[in-house]
Amino acid sequence: MTDSIKFYIDKKPILITGHINPDGDALGAGFCFKILLDNLNIEADITFDFQNKLPTNLNHLPYHLITNEIKDKYETVYVFDCGDPSRLGKYESIVKDSKNIIVVDHHIDPKFGTLQFIDSEAASTTQVLYRELIKEGFDITTDMANCLLTGLITDTGRFQYSNTTSEVFNIASALLDLGADISLISENIYGSIEFNALRLQSEILNRISLNQKLNFAFSIIYQNDYKKYNVDPEETDFLIDTVRLVKEANVALLLKEQQDGTFKGSLRSRNDFNVQELASIFNGGGHKAASGFSSNLSQTEIISTIENEIRTKL
Repeated sequence: MTDSIKFYIDKKPILITGHINPDGDALGAGFCFKILLDNLNIEADITFDFQNKLPTNLNHLPYHLITNEIKDKYETVYVFDCGDPSRLGKYESIVKDSKNIIVVDHHIDPKFGTLQFIDSEAASTTQVLYRELIKEGFDITTDMANCLLTGLITDTGRFQYSNTTSEVFNIASALLDLGADISLISENIYGSIEFNALRLQSEILNRISLNQKLNFAFSIIYQNDYKKYNVDPEETDFLIDTVRLVKEANVALLLKEQQDGTFKGSLRSRNDFNVQELASIFNGGGHKAASGFSSNLSQTEIISTIENEIRTKL
C-alpha cells in the first residue's frame, strides 16, 4: 500500500533529513529511521543543515551515522519534524527535486510531501513515527528506542508540558521495556551543563524582564556573551527553560543574536497559551508549547510585536 512508510524503502537512493539546526525530536526520529534501514540492509544517507556545532547534550544519539558526502539527487526523501520546505535549509532544493517525499511530523498543515504522516495533537514526531512503526510491524531495537524516547522527552519538556498525555507515558513505558535508557538520556540533556554555559546563565537571569500585565517574560543572549564566556551557541538551548521558570509568565521568550545581527527566538508557554501562533508572525514554527523563529527585526521590534499579539488575546 502506498500509505505506508514501508512502501518507499526500496526506492533508492534514499535521504533522511529534517529541519535546520535539528532538535532532539528531529534527530531522534531521523536516527531511529536510519538505524531501522541499516538493520534491513537498506542503504540511506542522513544529514541535516547544521549551522552550529552538534549539541553535546544530544551526543548520546548516534552522530557517527551522519553522512558527510550527500548525493546530488535522491529518488526518495524521508523528512522528519519539518512541515515547511523552507525550514530544510540548504537541503530544500534536493528534497523538493526528489520523486518521493515522505513527511512525518506533528505540526499543523504541512506544505509539501508525496505522503504525509501527520498528527498535530501528538507531542512529538517520534510519537508519530513510533505509531507507524508498530502499525507496520517493524521491530524496534534498543538503539531505536533511545532515539524515539529522546524526542518524547525533549518535546514534552521532560513530560511537563500540556502535550504530555497518557499515550505519551504508554509509549515511554514501551520504549523502556525495549531497553531505552531514560537515566542516560535525561542526564545528558538536562542533568549536565558545560561550566561556562552555566556561568552565562547568570547574565541571562540578570536580563530577564517581566511584563506583569501580559504575563510575558523575556531575556536575550548577545554575540559578545558567547565570546566572553567562550560558549558555543548550541550549548545555550537550555536557557529558554530558565526564562520559563518565571512563575508569573504564561509566555517566555529567549532571543539569541546571530553573527549577522539578526535574531533567533525560542518561545515556551504555560497554561495552554499557544506560542506557535506567536512564532508564525515571524514565519516560524513549532507547536503549542514550544516554538521558534528567526527575524531581521531589532530586539525592540520583536518584543513589541509579541507583546501586541499577546495583548489581543487577553
